[in-house]
Amino acid sequence: MQANIIVLESYYEPLAAHLARTKLEAAGIACFLTNENLVSLNRMYSPVAGGVRLHVYERDAAQAAEVLREPPVMQAVPGGLAAAEPTEAPCPRCGSHDVTYDAAAAPGAAHWFVALLSRLRRYPLQGKAHHCFHCGLNF
Repeated sequence: MQANIIVLESYYEPLAAHLARTKLEAAGIACFLTNENLVSLNRMYSPVAGGVRLHVYERDAAQAAEVLREPPVMQAVPGGLAAAEPTEAPCPRCGSHDVTYDAAAAPGAAHWFVALLSRLRRYPLQGKAHHCFHCGLNF
C-alpha cells in the first residue's frame, strides 16, 4: 500500500519550520522539511520556492494539525495556572468576544494629529474604538 505525502504547512522562516517539525516528531508523527537550505541561503527565494515546506503522511494530517495548533496561553495565579482571560471587552449588544480594538481610533500618541486633521475635515476622524465582528456594533 502506497502512502501519500502532503504539504501540511509552509513557513517563511526556517526556524519556525524546524520548531514545527520537532513538535511533530515529539508527538510521534513522521515528517520532513523541504526547501530549507534554499531559503536559508537567500531569504528572497522563500516566496518563489513556496517557503520551507513541512510534509507529513496524509493519514497523519489531522493529528499533525492538532499538534501544531497553538495551546491556550496560561497565566500564573495564586495556587497554580489559569487560562488567560479574553483581553477584549465583550460586545454590549450580543455578548460576543469576537471584538477588535482599533488603536488608531483611541486617544494616544498621535491623538493631537488626528484632532488637527478632524478640524480640517467636515466629519471628525475620531471614532469608536471597539468593533464587534458578530453583530457589527462599534462601541
